[in-house]
Amino acid sequence: MIEWYEIQEQWPTLAAMAIIEVLLSVDNMMAVSAVAAHLPSKQRPLALGIGTLGAYVLRVVALLVTAPLISMSFWAKILGALYMMHLAASHFTRPHAPEGSVREVQWGFAKTVLMVLLVDFLLTTDNIIAAVSMSKVVWVVCSSVLFGVVLVGFLGRYTIRVVRRFPVLSDSIYVLIGWIGLLLLAETTTKSLQIAHLTDLQKFLVLVEIILVTLVYDAMPSLQRLLHPFFKGVLLPVLRVLDYPLSLLFWPIRKLTALAD
Repeated sequence: MIEWYEIQEQWPTLAAMAIIEVLLSVDNMMAVSAVAAHLPSKQRPLALGIGTLGAYVLRVVALLVTAPLISMSFWAKILGALYMMHLAASHFTRPHAPEGSVREVQWGFAKTVLMVLLVDFLLTTDNIIAAVSMSKVVWVVCSSVLFGVVLVGFLGRYTIRVVRRFPVLSDSIYVLIGWIGLLLLAETTTKSLQIAHLTDLQKFLVLVEIILVTLVYDAMPSLQRLLHPFFKGVLLPVLRVLDYPLSLLFWPIRKLTALAD
């Protein structure tokens, strides 16, 4: 039985994980929707419902199996951190399909459900790594699944509207993913450096600051013009150099998740 004082102690982590889970899950929902976009309108909700439900079942199993491994294994943490950094770098360096475009496929209903299941499950890998990175408490990590089911179920439609109204949130999601990857890498490889180990409250505050900064940046064209040379001339080349070896390392996963692009 979880005591009330434990919830009070863990509230920064729970709040951070709720924000991360909603944003990542909504991003995944939008990607998975593209997989079923070719189906007739009557079949599409059923395919998405069956595939997503199955993916959440697999996710529970994966969380129970991989969370202890990532928490205890040095190399699993390293791979998890590098994968998060790869997701962030590839998002900002690779072209994306225009919104509303539909992939020309000839999949039937059954195959589409299987592909929704596969893609949705693969896209939740970042959710699992984020959960393990944010906390070492088992019940807190496992609560990420509950957040995904409950919060997205109640808020998913409204969150999608918010993300579409503020497209920069899609970029802030991947800034968060990259930050979590760097944080996990730093915590794993630099145990002696205090700066690499943030408190739960500090992690929550950094997460909120990242979202606020991206919203402010999006609302200020003058700031965008000022920082554009730095992003284009410095940051983007660095991300490309970082993404090349990581894309080779995670090539099989990239090929599978490319189905949602």
